[in-house]
Amino acid sequence: MIDTTHELGVAPPDFAEFYRRDAPGVQRFMCAFAGRELGVEATAESFARMLERWPQLRRLADAQRRAYALTTAKNYVRRVAVVDARFELLDDQHDVGRADSDLDRVTDSTGLVQAVRRVIDAQPTRRRQVALLFFLHDDTTADIARLLDMSESTVRSHVSALRKLLQPYVQRFQQFTEANGDA
Repeated sequence: MIDTTHELGVAPPDFAEFYRRDAPGVQRFMCAFAGRELGVEATAESFARMLERWPQLRRLADAQRRAYALTTAKNYVRRVAVVDARFELLDDQHDVGRADSDLDRVTDSTGLVQAVRRVIDAQPTRRRQVALLFFLHDDTTADIARLLDMSESTVRSHVSALRKLLQPYVQRFQQFTEANGDA
């Protein structure tokens, strides 16, 4: 059961209902976007901020409140990434991916999806965020640049590097679809 109490007492019933209904979906998205630990933290922070502002937010439509929750959570992740980036050591060739020795062992499309996910998960934080937003959520480079507070050319550089890393998987996927007649 989800706890809807806070330091001021019990959350308003309409907030508690919104939280019960929408927090799991926001958290799933944020975990995919930023990883489990940071996704859970960002979701909690987002809904805590919404509870503080609930008198103003309660009049919004459900879709607007969900968008507000996601945007607040994404901004939290962005702030954490900016702070972490200040203290993160960079390799001399942090933009270069390693060849995946498991590629030859991928024998079906499910294994292929898992292998692609491992490649994306192994990327530095900012590149992983770009990958999720660009390839999985179909955001534009302009939207990603604005969301992650980086230039569009940096986003395009990340996308280009990711395409090079993922090219063998794309080719393997094409082989699967041709062999199965799923063109």
